[in-house]
Amino acid sequence: MTTTDNTLFLRLAGPMQSWGTSSRFQLRRTDAYPSKSGVLGLLLCAMGVRREETEEVLPPLTTLRMGVRVDRAGTLDWDYHTAGARIGIRRADGKIKRTASTGEYETLVSRRQYLYDASFLVALLGAPETISACVQALSDPVWPVFLGRKCCVPAEPVFAGTGAHATLTDALSSVPWRPRIDVIDRTDRSATRTIATFIEHQPGTPAPADARLVYDVHRVFGFNSHGPRWVVAGHITVPVGQSMHKRLGSPWTDPYGPQYDAARPIRLNMDNHLCVFCKSPAVQMHHLDYADVRPETLRSLCEMCHDACTMLEYGHNMRLKRIDPSDPAHRPTILRQIDRLLRERRHGRRRELRASARTVGAAFFDEVSDSSAVECH
Repeated sequence: MTTTDNTLFLRLAGPMQSWGTSSRFQLRRTDAYPSKSGVLGLLLCAMGVRREETEEVLPPLTTLRMGVRVDRAGTLDWDYHTAGARIGIRRADGKIKRTASTGEYETLVSRRQYLYDASFLVALLGAPETISACVQALSDPVWPVFLGRKCCVPAEPVFAGTGAHATLTDALSSVPWRPRIDVIDRTDRSATRTIATFIEHQPGTPAPADARLVYDVHRVFGFNSHGPRWVVAGHITVPVGQSMHKRLGSPWTDPYGPQYDAARPIRLNMDNHLCVFCKSPAVQMHHLDYADVRPETLRSLCEMCHDACTMLEYGHNMRLKRIDPSDPAHRPTILRQIDRLLRERRHGRRRELRASARTVGAAFFDEVSDSSAVECH
């Protein structure tokens, strides 16, 4: 970073996140986007600041204005958490709580809400010296950083760069939105994306009528003491950048980009517009390698055979090692999967089923699993 950089970018993405601003006793909710107290807590962890030391360190951090861009909204759901099992929880008078029926130590059960599979771009705007201290801490953190709770581990590096910007809107608009290849609609080739934002309003000026008052600015950590800030919801349009998924050690190619558009008709002609597996009319194209899109790495397939191959691959967690439908070694396994599709009337539901296959795993395909046949060569 330069001495004039006044903006810090954070990438907050992971399987689970939790940003509580309205938690009450055994019911712990999460907001749909990161809270300022959670982000400041993350920075303090990176700095190695203990709770009793936060009163001195917090003031310059709380002056940073925060903006959030919702690159992937995620899904809200609930789980439960237990505390005090076999140890006990103290009452207000200092004694240990015990169950009335057995006299054993009481276990506290709380319901906790989490945000699953979300990704946010956070911009912190403020004094360059404060930004520099945060960058130094994130580059060499003293303690691990988490996305709201210790069970919420980042899936990507949190530090996402710095810049010099006049407003948070300018800062969030300057970073391209990155698609995720395995979920993006292959027909969507838009050059821009309109994304929701939550931007902290400038203190000392009248807040817009639609601004939300949020109490998530810590005065000191360790106590339930928070100050308010106004947050304004809006939308910005940003350019679409490179996919998040890169194959280490080799150049990355969009499997449905311009190279695919050029290679697809060539491969169809090579296969005489017939499925390489069953010789029906070909309507789909199968990738042998997502990172190397050429006519030689594509295979023409009918919809049924494509469904079977794709479901087998996701069931066996073969994201990069693909099944070759023209390889005789794979033929018995593909035939058994086609038979299962017909018996269970699952034909045509490939996209829905491959999503469930990622969750369920290889056990979903035990009936058709054949380790010697599925191994790719």
